[in-house]
Amino acid sequence: MTGRSRADAYSTPRWLKLAEHLLPPLVSMGMNVLKEAFPQDPDLGTVPICAMHHLVDCLVESMNANREGRHAVAVSLLRQCIEAMTLVDVGLQDQGLVAEVLRQWKDGRLTNGDVRAFLEQEVWPRYGCGLWDEPWTEFFSNLSRAVQPYAHYSPQLQGWQLAYLSAPKATGDGYIGTVLIGPQTCDPLKASRITLLFGLFCWVIGRLLLAFGRNPDVNSLRDKISELGNALGSSKLLLKRKDWALELLPDMWFKGVSDWIDEP
Repeated sequence: MTGRSRADAYSTPRWLKLAEHLLPPLVSMGMNVLKEAFPQDPDLGTVPICAMHHLVDCLVESMNANREGRHAVAVSLLRQCIEAMTLVDVGLQDQGLVAEVLRQWKDGRLTNGDVRAFLEQEVWPRYGCGLWDEPWTEFFSNLSRAVQPYAHYSPQLQGWQLAYLSAPKATGDGYIGTVLIGPQTCDPLKASRITLLFGLFCWVIGRLLLAFGRNPDVNSLRDKISELGNALGSSKLLLKRKDWALELLPDMWFKGVSDWIDEP
């Protein structure tokens, strides 16, 4: 796992070390499960397999963009990750339950939002809690809505292009501060926040495979997946308000580096 920035000069947080260790085996396990999920309808089975490939490709390219300081590109690709993750989730379910859902999605009769509505009603209630103590339905639905503004070039997305050399200070006429704009303009705080989201996606993949419950190999990683979730949930980079729209606001400032750099 990559996506590091100048913020790594301070430390490599525990959640990043765990995510880098877990992501390769989790992706491999997930791909193996999906390849065996639809033996009677291999054409339909290509949908979640392609979704997993797209998820990994978007993560890799997002991490590369983030490392190069192209934070807006990195964030916009994370929305693609949410869309792909939705179909991976469907592919892990019993074929009799989800075959028609995948068929209608493939035919264009269902949107990704429709698919998530199906998961919310039929699947997510048995997934337990999200990153904190909120139900999984609330966690993933909330996260999906929070990345929606990054589907298009929007004021929110533009905010990820700005690198602040110091936190803006309030004046009578608004806020002033030094801002860098341009290609490959790295903001260590933005880069670290996006890197944390990479760790979050790794944790979500692990949680989906654990909920699938038919892969004995992933059980050997259960403790590490739980440890990753705990490390992410306690990060200084998160507001812990269970509102991912707030967590993904582009403009977030801290008093100093020590207030947002997590322990290694």
